[in-house]
Amino acid sequence: MGLQAVILWYALLAVAGYLVGSVPFGLYVARYSRRRNGFPTNRASANVGPLDLYRRSGPGRRLAGAAFLLELVKGFLPTFTGYLALGTPGAVSGGSAALVGHNFPFFGRLRGSNSVAPLLGVLLAVYPIVVVILGMVWTATLAAWRYASLAALVAAAVSPLALAALDAGGSYENLVIVAAVFWSLLVFFAHRENIRKLASGREARIDAPVDEVRRGRRVR
Repeated sequence: MGLQAVILWYALLAVAGYLVGSVPFGLYVARYSRRRNGFPTNRASANVGPLDLYRRSGPGRRLAGAAFLLELVKGFLPTFTGYLALGTPGAVSGGSAALVGHNFPFFGRLRGSNSVAPLLGVLLAVYPIVVVILGMVWTATLAAWRYASLAALVAAAVSPLALAALDAGGSYENLVIVAAVFWSLLVFFAHRENIRKLASGREARIDAPVDEVRRGRRVR
C-alpha cells in the first residue's frame, strides 16, 4: 500500500470514526420512550447515557441495555475497521476518533455523554481480555461505594495499566498504552461534573431516585 493510500485510509478513519462516535444513541433511545418517561429530546441534550435510562422506571430501564450495546458498538466498529485496514495503528486511530466524537459529538452540539460503553467497545477491538478485567474492576468499585461515576473513573484509570501488564499491541505496545492514557483522560473530562460532585459529597449513588439525581443530592 502506497503512502498516499495509507494517508487516505487514516483520513477516512478519522472522519468516519468521529461521525460514528458522534451519534447520540442514548438520546435516540430516550426519544423512543419519551412519552412515558419524559426524557429530554433536543439535540443539546445529547448527553443522555445508559445510566440515565437505567435510573428511570418502566420501559426506560429495560432500554438501558439496548443503549449500552449501541454505545459499545459505536466504539467497536471504527476500531475494528481500522484494525482490518491498517492493523493496530489503524485500530488506535479509528478508536480515538470515535471517542473524540463521543465526547464532542457533531450531532449533539459538542455535548457528549459520560457513558464508558464506547471506551469498552474500543478496548474490545484492541484487546478483549481487558474488557473482562475492567468489568470486574467496575463491579468491585460499584459494590464497594455504589457510585457509578467513581466506578467508571477507576476502570478508565486502570485500563492503561492493564494493557501494559498484558503487553497489548505487540510491537505497537507503546502506541496502545499512550492511546489508552488519552482515552482515559477523555473519560475523566466527560466526568468532570461528577468529579466535582464526588468531591463535594453531592454525587448520587447508583440506587438514587431520578429526582434526587436531578437535584444533585447524595443518597445514603
